[in-house]
Amino acid sequence: MVSKINNFVISFLDRAHLDTKKILTTYIYALILIPLFFGSFIILTSSVAKQNINVVLNNTPLIAIDMIVALTDFIMGYYIWLKKDLILKHEGNYHFLMFSQAISQLMVGNIFCLILALFGIIRINEQSGKLKCQSSFIKVPAVIFLTIFGFCLVLTISIFIRK
Repeated sequence: MVSKINNFVISFLDRAHLDTKKILTTYIYALILIPLFFGSFIILTSSVAKQNINVVLNNTPLIAIDMIVALTDFIMGYYIWLKKDLILKHEGNYHFLMFSQAISQLMVGNIFCLILALFGIIRINEQSGKLKCQSSFIKVPAVIFLTIFGFCLVLTISIFIRK
């Protein structure tokens, strides 16, 4: 069953001509553009309601948490964009990045980025066997962002428990 799904995804990626570089580029665009659109939406909503953004964030803590997630996604997207060539140079770095990002995006519920990260994992696993991350330039930020997303997940759960 798993191999059938894996083969289906690989054939889909082949038909869509998505290699590791294109997946990473699309992932970077998603990490940068989605937070910009979300921030624009919050600003538009607050201006239509004739409220200050601080009032909106104080009244709805989930939006404040989502703003933290959006800012973190934007920073991570920018960092990956700066280190794109180094990430693509070694397959272990790419695999570690995509795996950590899949976990991060799953924690915050960003399904589109989760799917892109899973596509990247499947594509790199298809090309290579065992992969080990070589550089700390990707390990340290990935762990920091995992921690931030974990904190945001705990905050979200605590808000839902209080209600």
